[in-house]
Amino acid sequence: MRQASLMPLVDPAWLDVLRAEAAKPDRTKKQIGDELGVSRTAISLLCSGTYSAGMNKVQAKIAHKVMALYGQQVWCPHVRDAIAPGTCESHRNAPMAKSDPVKLKQWLACQSCPQNPKNQKKPEAANAV
Repeated sequence: MRQASLMPLVDPAWLDVLRAEAAKPDRTKKQIGDELGVSRTAISLLCSGTYSAGMNKVQAKIAHKVMALYGQQVWCPHVRDAIAPGTCESHRNAPMAKSDPVKLKQWLACQSCPQNPKNQKKPEAANAV
């Protein structure tokens, strides 16, 4: 019986940016891991394509950091792709769409996005007197 060939999955854009950063001669995986808040081993496994844990969790944790630090783009969790910072800002600041369901879903996602400045925690004044 002939085995069906599977279509290879395309790596997300943030992973390509991470690999390009790790391939630079003056960069180490340890430095990159420290900047992103993950271990050197995780960076090594991600770059080699052998990361066995769920990609959704690691994507949620570091994709936006990778694109901001190394790709000069913003990772949009709603469209699951990298977009220009200006595009992110225009989606975020657009008025609520009432007649287009696709734009409404985008607007709702932007309102609860962790990258939205409105949703980022502000440092509280320590022991203000």
